[in-house]
Amino acid sequence: MLAPLPTPAPAPQAEPSLALPRSFWKDFAKRHWNREPAVFKRPFGDRAPTTGQMYEALLDAGERVRRGEYTMPLRFFIEHEEGPDGLPYYSMLMSLSNHMPRPEDGGVEGYLARLDKLLGGKRFGIVFNRLQMYQWTHWQQLSSFLSGLYEQVGVPLGNNESCIFFGNYRYTPFGIHKDNSHAFNFVVEGKKTFSVWPFETLASRPEVPKDPSLVNRPYSLFMKDKAEEDAVLSRANFIEATAGDVTYWPVSHWHRAEPTGGGLNISISVSACSAPPMFTSMAPPHEWPGHLRHTELPGKRTWQVPASVRSALRQRGQRKALLSAERESTIEWVRCLTANALDAAPPEAQEAPLAPDEWIRAHPERPIVCMPLPGKQLLVSAIGRSSTLPGSPLLRRRLERLVASLNLGKPLSVSALEQAFFSRLPSRAFSRASFRALLDDLVRWRAVQRCPAPGKKSR
Repeated sequence: MLAPLPTPAPAPQAEPSLALPRSFWKDFAKRHWNREPAVFKRPFGDRAPTTGQMYEALLDAGERVRRGEYTMPLRFFIEHEEGPDGLPYYSMLMSLSNHMPRPEDGGVEGYLARLDKLLGGKRFGIVFNRLQMYQWTHWQQLSSFLSGLYEQVGVPLGNNESCIFFGNYRYTPFGIHKDNSHAFNFVVEGKKTFSVWPFETLASRPEVPKDPSLVNRPYSLFMKDKAEEDAVLSRANFIEATAGDVTYWPVSHWHRAEPTGGGLNISISVSACSAPPMFTSMAPPHEWPGHLRHTELPGKRTWQVPASVRSALRQRGQRKALLSAERESTIEWVRCLTANALDAAPPEAQEAPLAPDEWIRAHPERPIVCMPLPGKQLLVSAIGRSSTLPGSPLLRRRLERLVASLNLGKPLSVSALEQAFFSRLPSRAFSRASFRALLDDLVRWRAVQRCPAPGKKSR
C-alpha cells in the first residue's frame, strides 16, 4: 500500500497550490482509485498545509461563533474514558464560545493550555467541515489538488469538500463507519493511524442492511463492548502516516482513526463524493449524472452546461412553475461547476469599489461564465457565485464579449471596458451603475483582481 513518491509540481503564479504531477495521478488512478487504501509520503514537499494555517482557520471560526454567524459546520467533542463495557464515549458541546481559540490565547500552545483547564484534562476533538468556504488560500489548495484527480477519474458531482480534525482524542468520535465519498487525509501535525476494512469484511454484521447500494452510502457500526471491538480490530488493515503524508481509502471502506499517543493531532480530510449535491434535494426526483469529464468543467473556450445535466433538468416539463424550478437548479449547477465542483464558494474578498483608472485581470484557469437562463434572463457566474441579469439579445452579446475579454487573463482598463461596453448601446438597455456593480461583484467573488497597468510594477 506504500505509493511511489511523486515530484511536487510548482505552484502556478505563486498561488497556494497542492497540485501534483500528472504522472502521480495516472499511477494513482491505475493502482488505487476505488481499489485499495494507500499512503503517500510527503507528496507536497514544503507546500503542505501547516499547523499555523489550521489554527488561524479555527481562530476565525471561533470569532464567527462569538458573533453568532454560524455553528453548523463546527463540532466539538469531549472524550470520556469511563464508558460502559470498557469503551470510551464522546459528548458534543452545543455552546462553543468559550472552547474555540481566542486572540488572547496567543497561539496553539496558549489555546491548548486554556482548554486543558476548561475540560479538566479530558481529551477533545474539533471537526470543522467545509474549510474551503472560510479560507481562500485553502480553497485554492483544495481546487488545485482535486483538479489532477478530476483529469484522471472524472469529476465527482457530490459534496466535494475538506474538513479539519484537530485535537488529542484517541478515536474517531463517530466510531467505525463508512462515508459516501472517497477520502484523502492530509496529516498536518502528529501521527495518524487508521484502521480500514473492505466493505465485505464487515458487511455481514447483523445490523448492516443487506442492500447492495450501501457500498456507496454512509453507515456507522456500534460496538457493544471491548471484546467485540477487539475482534473487529483484529480483522483490520492499518495505515500509518505522519506530518506531510497523505492517505487514501475508497468509498467502500469502513474506517476509524486510532490512538495517537495523547499529543496534538491535526489533519485535513478531503472528500470526493458522487452522491447528488445537497441542492438537488429540493428538486423533483429524477436522475443526476454522478460524474462529468474534466473537460466539461468551465474552460477557456465557449462553455455551456454539460449535456447530461441539461437532460436531467429538462425532465421537469415546460409549465411556468417548472421552468422557474429549472432556472433555479441551473443556477445552482453553474455555481457548482464554476467552483470546480467544490461544495462551497470561497469567502468573498473585502475590497473597495473599482475606480475608472484602475486595471483588472481574471485568472485564465478560473473562467467567468455567461449563459442564458429559462425565462429570458442571463447568468454571470464565477467561482461558485452568480448574478442574474436581463437577457435581451443585445445585452447578451455585450456581456458575452465582456466576459470573453476578461477570460483572456490579460490586464484590462476599467474605463476602457466600460467605454467599449456602452458604445452604441441604448441608454435604457443597461445602466452604467449596473455595469460597475457587476465588475465589483467579480472582484468580491475573486474572479478578477486589481493589477498594475502594463509596463508598471505593482507597489
